Amino acid sequence: MTVKYIDTYSKNWSVAVTGVLSFAYCIFILPFHIPLAVYSTINYQEMMGTRFLSDKIITLLSLSVPIALLLIGYSIWKQRKNIKAFASFFRESELCAPSPQNIARDRTGWGFLGLDTKKGTLLYINHPDTTIFNFFFPRDVRVMGFGMYDWKSIEVEGNTLRIFTGNPELPSVAIVTSKASQLLEKINAMRNQSWSYEYNIPGCVEHQAEKIAERNGINLVLPPK
Repeated sequence: MTVKYIDTYSKNWSVAVTGVLSFAYCIFILPFHIPLAVYSTINYQEMMGTRFLSDKIITLLSLSVPIALLLIGYSIWKQRKNIKAFASFFRESELCAPSPQNIARDRTGWGFLGLDTKKGTLLYINHPDTTIFNFFFPRDVRVMGFGMYDWKSIEVEGNTLRIFTGNPELPSVAIVTSKASQLLEKINAMRNQSWSYEYNIPGCVEHQAEKIAERNGINLVLPPK
């Protein structure tokens, strides 16, 4: 486990392009790639015995489908496992134990936001764009906790809920979810209530997150010092 103090607010274009291409492949190419792979497997001898080089190339490329599916499946499984490691601990410790309707996950599964309406706490977890390797083998995770007085403002634009942290090195964090407007309404209502905390929520979450990351072999990503 490593604590990484790196700038993830600036756009990492190599990771962004990889993400866009991977998403496009899953949506537009994979549905056609799978039946082609099945056909190529069934007719492997015939396809490889042809005198046309293009048929051989298509056959070999089609056989890469299991690898692609394995990578996609592993990435999704690992993301969920990483998020569960942190979310479960903070739920059991009752620092942030959101009810199911107050939990939001983004479309890709890379992000998590939990709102505990009884404790007045927010738990934010995501897999930042650190490296291309982390895109396929998720290991770098950002974990942040907020009380009702630990953020500057929260805004919603479309399905994007954005938390402005007040930290110059990480001005904001965001999650894309269909629950964005619903959560904002609840947060605004909670903001008007009086809350008291036994300890500093952001500091406590960061401290515990380091221990959780170490136990699970995860890299914890923090803003530059």
